[in-house]
Amino acid sequence: MLNKTAQFIIITTTLGVILTTTKPAKAATFTALNEGTVANTFTECINDGIALQVGKNPINDQGWQYAVDSFNDGVDGFQVGGAGKGYEIYSLALKETKDSIVVVINGNIPLTGIDGTRADDANIGWGDLFFNFTDKDFTTANNQGDLFGVRFAESNDSLVPNLGLYSNVTAISTTDINSGFDNLEDYNIRVNDACQGAGCGPSLGDLAADTSYFDQSQSLNTMGSGEFLTNIMYLSESELLDAGYDLNRFDGEHTIAFKFNKSGICDRGYCTSVPEPSAGVGLAALGLIMGFNSLCKGYSD
Repeated sequence: MLNKTAQFIIITTTLGVILTTTKPAKAATFTALNEGTVANTFTECINDGIALQVGKNPINDQGWQYAVDSFNDGVDGFQVGGAGKGYEIYSLALKETKDSIVVVINGNIPLTGIDGTRADDANIGWGDLFFNFTDKDFTTANNQGDLFGVRFAESNDSLVPNLGLYSNVTAISTTDINSGFDNLEDYNIRVNDACQGAGCGPSLGDLAADTSYFDQSQSLNTMGSGEFLTNIMYLSESELLDAGYDLNRFDGEHTIAFKFNKSGICDRGYCTSVPEPSAGVGLAALGLIMGFNSLCKGYSD
């Protein structure tokens, strides 16, 4: 049987090996896209829109979650729906990494909008992208300054000055200067009355067209004000492929992709901390320390 000196050497040597060869516990991971978070965007004239509700659909193996809009509810003048129509939105996808949120929008609207329209500036394009990390409806979050917004289309009529992510935003409507619908209810009525073909009917992706999340008497689609947080970075098709995005899943003519740093969201208390302790190593070390203490006690007896 080993004497106490030999036991002491074995315990201290083993403890030293564990503490020097084991990687330290990982720092906590912070997630912004928690269940219930809603992201949404509309066109400048509210002739189509889409919303993604986190948790509504599963996250795939590549970390993406998709909201799929009706392919037949975009309004183009007196025509509604149909592949190839200029204002059709197909999908909104989100992916969260350690540092960023990645956004991909697929539709028939180019990033620069559509020229030659009846808008005051002869261009109708994208509104802004809004994020609601609270459990409030859109109007309540807007009135209480809890919305975040992203201006991603430089040609749009947003009142914030630069492309990028903003906090404490106020959402406004730009439909009056873009020959658009006064409110969501009017959009729903037009689509219901005029659309034909498969999948006919208004849709907002993960939310029903008549959802109470939005005030149906309003048409809020753009930021009127906000506090600038960070720039956005556009992503190429090759970068999307590297990120695991399925470029062939949707038929929209344009895929708009960008990412932004999420630290400004976390700094304002909207992220959840997920700790990653190395519990097994801690227990092993604790056991050796207890053994060491017992051994020391034996020496003192």
